[in-house]
Amino acid sequence: MPARPAAMARGFTLLELLLVLLVIGLMTALSVAWLAPGEAPVREALARLADEARVLQAQARQGGRILGLRWGAGGPERVGLSVADGVPRWRVEPLRLPAWPADLVPDRPVSAEPWLVFTPHGVARPVQVSWRWPGGGERWTWQSDGGLRVVALP
Repeated sequence: MPARPAAMARGFTLLELLLVLLVIGLMTALSVAWLAPGEAPVREALARLADEARVLQAQARQGGRILGLRWGAGGPERVGLSVADGVPRWRVEPLRLPAWPADLVPDRPVSAEPWLVFTPHGVARPVQVSWRWPGGGERWTWQSDGGLRVVALP
């Protein structure tokens, strides 16, 4: 029986998935900016961070890497686990976000360790992060399967 050609493979490529996520993120950012212009920078920053987290998750699954998000001095940072001289270390990688709003802070301190870790199998452990800004807040919860649940805080 002849082998199936690669052209007949099923599923989506990583590029197609990333493009769909980008379009969804842009549409979300535009709708949020239209609905609440006073909170537009905060909402846009959170929407873009959520999109970046989804991209990280897809890259970890597709590429077999361990990637994470942590809170740095200037805002969120993307990190990748690398091994140098037999020692695993978190290395900062580029994160495509605009300047982070100064009044938007999580309930996490600045840390060298990521608070959210994506593996090829999903999220390493469930994580909950609360975001606060002068006009309100949100609680983000990542489930073990990688799903993100967002709840508005008073």
